[in-house]
Amino acid sequence: MAVTMLISGEEAPAPTDRRRRNDDGARIGTVESYQSLRKIGEGAFGAVSKARHLRTGEIVAIKSNRSGAGVDGAALLLQEAALLAACRGNPAVVRLLEVVRGSGMDDLHPVLEYVGPSLHDVIAARRRRGIPFTESEARRAMAQLLSGAGTMHAHGIVHRDLKPGNVLVGEHDRRLKICDLGLARSAAAPPPDAQQVDGTIGYIAPEVLLCEKDCGAAVDMWALGCIMAELVMGQSLFPEDGLCQQLINIIDLLGIPDDVSLIPVGIDAAAPSKLRDKGAKERLSAAGFDVLRGLLQYDPKDRLTAAAALGMPWLTPMDG
Repeated sequence: MAVTMLISGEEAPAPTDRRRRNDDGARIGTVESYQSLRKIGEGAFGAVSKARHLRTGEIVAIKSNRSGAGVDGAALLLQEAALLAACRGNPAVVRLLEVVRGSGMDDLHPVLEYVGPSLHDVIAARRRRGIPFTESEARRAMAQLLSGAGTMHAHGIVHRDLKPGNVLVGEHDRRLKICDLGLARSAAAPPPDAQQVDGTIGYIAPEVLLCEKDCGAAVDMWALGCIMAELVMGQSLFPEDGLCQQLINIIDLLGIPDDVSLIPVGIDAAAPSKLRDKGAKERLSAAGFDVLRGLLQYDPKDRLTAAAALGMPWLTPMDG
């Protein structure tokens, strides 16, 4: 993997698919139609493997139910496949090709387009080589991610676990694609009985940490702010501490909002935001910092939407 790669703003054409399709465009096949090549990722309920279609030779990614996850794991994979199908046509979301069945009724395997390494791996590789992302590269990346998340939100889908590990970088076209919708939720689905703290520590929005109800698209915007900061600084904005410490870290960085100023967290209530001084001053212009600050607003009502962020001077107009 070339660690000096630029993140492209060009959209690559979809590969030609000569396999038979049903009426809704989904492919028809079985897991035996694929040869597994190697494991490329693993999550709470399943693993992802790189595979080759035996007849066409096409390289894909196949998700498999983790052993012991049973019906619950299969249901989550099927739910993720449904949400991916609803994102069809969004160039910034990995494409679902088909769902195939294995040896049992609960042995389901979503088949996805193979994209490339995760953004997490690319950031880590460039950090090891001492090659930081330029502001132009960060801007191109954020334009793609904001556009992709905005389209998801317009269709009533909230990802709820955006992070560099759930963003893929195309091997050939360098396009970014959002993946792993395992925690995603449709706005049409009934709210859960109890608010859960879902997501990955370091990217969880403050309102989720506070177990507020009806957390919506703003949680994705917070996570995109964390990703933007990581691109600019080359390291995570927040350390992967526990949930309570995560909230303290957020307050320490951004200052204490009025509605939490009485919480005894050991931080001066008059403490100003330290965001501008945390590595962003040297690598991010004032226009770029306006976007970062807008995404990392403590109150979700004050946070930028994807459309608002894309309309800011830092992202319009985009140069070639």
